[in-house]
Amino acid sequence: MYQGHGDEPGLQILHTVYPTAYLLSLRGSTDPTTALRVAEAFDRAAHWSLPLIVDLSGLGFGDEELLGYLMTAHQTTGLTLVGPLSDSFQRRLHTTGLTALFTIHPTLDAALNH
Repeated sequence: MYQGHGDEPGLQILHTVYPTAYLLSLRGSTDPTTALRVAEAFDRAAHWSLPLIVDLSGLGFGDEELLGYLMTAHQTTGLTLVGPLSDSFQRRLHTTGLTALFTIHPTLDAALNH
């Protein structure tokens, strides 16, 4: 298992490679100042050609850029989310009509064993 970190104030991005999945964990908040780092994180995950799990349990706020990356990942790699999701991100999914698009597991173990 490989683990990597990308720490900066406001958003922490953690990368973990499991034999059967790539885990991208986002902690903090995404906004226009983090867009490039989030794009790079999703690009890095895509290079592994593994199913993608994105842990959003530590995300306070997720902007529309993040939602776009999640939608793209869902279409290309098969995406699983780990929650619980913040109230604001749940509202964003509901408002955009995307709640049913994503599989959301309550824990990382549940996502890895799915």
